[in-house]
Amino acid sequence: MKKLIVSFLQFKKAFVNYPFRKFNLVEILLFWIREKLTRSQFLILSGILVGLSAGFAGVVLKILVHKIQSFVNNDLPFEERIYVFAIAPLVGIILTALIVKYLFKGDEEKELSVILKDISQKGSKVNPSKMYSQIVQSAVTVGFGGSVGLETPIAVTGSAFGSNYAQRYRLGFKERTLLLASGAAAGIAAAFDAPIAGVMFAFEILLVGLVFTDFIPLVIAAICGSLLSTIILNDDVLFNLPSREIFNYGNIPYYIGLGLLTGLYARYFIVVGQKVHHFFERFKSKILLRAIIGGTLLSLLCVAFPPLFGEGYLNIRILHQGNIDHLIHESLFRYFETSQLVVLGFLGLTVLLKAFATSITLSSGGNGGNFAPSLVAGGLLGYFFGFALEMMGMPNVPITNLMLVGMAGVMSGALYAPLTGIFLIAETSSGYDLFIPLMIVSVMAYVINRFFSPINPAYKALADKGEIFTTRQDQNILSHIALRDCLNTSSLVINTTDTMDVVMAKFRNSDQNTMAVVEAGNQFWGILNRERLRPYLLGKESIVGIHVSDLSINPSFIVSDTDTVMQVIKMFDEADVWQLPMLDKERRFHGFVSRSAILNNYRKLLKEYSE
Repeated sequence: MKKLIVSFLQFKKAFVNYPFRKFNLVEILLFWIREKLTRSQFLILSGILVGLSAGFAGVVLKILVHKIQSFVNNDLPFEERIYVFAIAPLVGIILTALIVKYLFKGDEEKELSVILKDISQKGSKVNPSKMYSQIVQSAVTVGFGGSVGLETPIAVTGSAFGSNYAQRYRLGFKERTLLLASGAAAGIAAAFDAPIAGVMFAFEILLVGLVFTDFIPLVIAAICGSLLSTIILNDDVLFNLPSREIFNYGNIPYYIGLGLLTGLYARYFIVVGQKVHHFFERFKSKILLRAIIGGTLLSLLCVAFPPLFGEGYLNIRILHQGNIDHLIHESLFRYFETSQLVVLGFLGLTVLLKAFATSITLSSGGNGGNFAPSLVAGGLLGYFFGFALEMMGMPNVPITNLMLVGMAGVMSGALYAPLTGIFLIAETSSGYDLFIPLMIVSVMAYVINRFFSPINPAYKALADKGEIFTTRQDQNILSHIALRDCLNTSSLVINTTDTMDVVMAKFRNSDQNTMAVVEAGNQFWGILNRERLRPYLLGKESIVGIHVSDLSINPSFIVSDTDTVMQVIKMFDEADVWQLPMLDKERRFHGFVSRSAILNNYRKLLKEYSE
């Protein structure tokens, strides 16, 4: 023990004068521990620390929002609550928009796409402000009734914790990415007390296209996040629905029907989100006006259909307890005579409008995610489906099971994450005997949405640009190659005023097979290759009366400095050449992009990722 203390004090003394950054005692201790442990051991320790940090952030956010919404839903009578529904969502979105503009300098990036871009484009380096900005913004949005969830902000916050921890302790790309995913997994695990779902979420959404052999830190982080929520949160905050019917194989036709329904609804959910986002894009520069329009629309929806207020988990709990009449009574539908048709209409309209409420909240300036809305919409849809079957006189309809499985179905289809949906509902309902219906519904919903779009539409534009990783490993590696690194800027050029003697001399004294022909001001004219010049180099034809412009040709493709490596690869494949000229907007020549340079960089990165 004495030797260890002495060793640490010596290490600390050397670290105090570290010239670039200041470190506190705990950080210095961790650097010292890193020197003493193996890479795997330090990653396990890091997984614990990141998991506890991200889990605690998730727990704090859940408690904060739960307190606000419990006051609204439980402590206020309906007559007063209706005024809250009319005002709070508007105030919440306006406040969030102002917080983003003035406190976080207009940084509106809030969805998981920002983390996916950071993994692909920034080497898994997440902006440090994401460690707290998402908590502040989402607490205001959801706390005041925004119809979105806290899980995406929690995942982004956890990712930021993991990434910045790895940066602080100078870990490499693979370690940074692993700890980034660990933070997100811990956040999701803490939000639901579901560690397996947290791990599945990390693998299905964040680590797409990446290969990891060392995922123990990820699992440990999820366990730590889940343990924190178990210790700190009570059942009112946690999303636990343990009571359900026993699975009956005879009900499989019901689940197949639900799978089809949830798949189509998930597609509807996605399309509505795109349409609403497109509508609010016209107010992109008018932040306050956008927030007022969105907040007003959301407030009107919440007044008409109170289940749209906030996350909505409380409504699923009420349905799970069989208190559908309570939901009706706590809405404007209380003034109608309660009948089965009224209940069906109320549920159906709530499900349809949930997609609009969520999209309006997100597109008008609120902060949150689609995680909770997809679950809540799926639960309402499953209950609606079961209720309709009972109305039609179908026997032995397992309404509670349909509600639970519907949650997994819509989430799987809307987020393209079937494994996350399956394990999340299995864990939160202790319903491992529901695996068969969960798999049927989740896979059907996922396949239906894959039919419409192989890639989640939320990420498709980024994937097409090569800005995020996909399941194509080669494309992921190519997206990390900078086009400028494949450019030969020292390429010899031929001027249109050069004589043929000069041109011949340049080719004889160079190993270049292709040269660019340029005019005054380096303006591109064309290219001249050795093959075209061969008869003159061999003396088979005379150069008398021949001008360089007569021999130059137009290249099959011209590369712009804005093109991606993937686009240039396609050009090379179609033209079947090894060099293509790069020009700027004024058609000035900058050099030849080399196919062999791209391949060499590809091999180098492939080796790095495989180690």
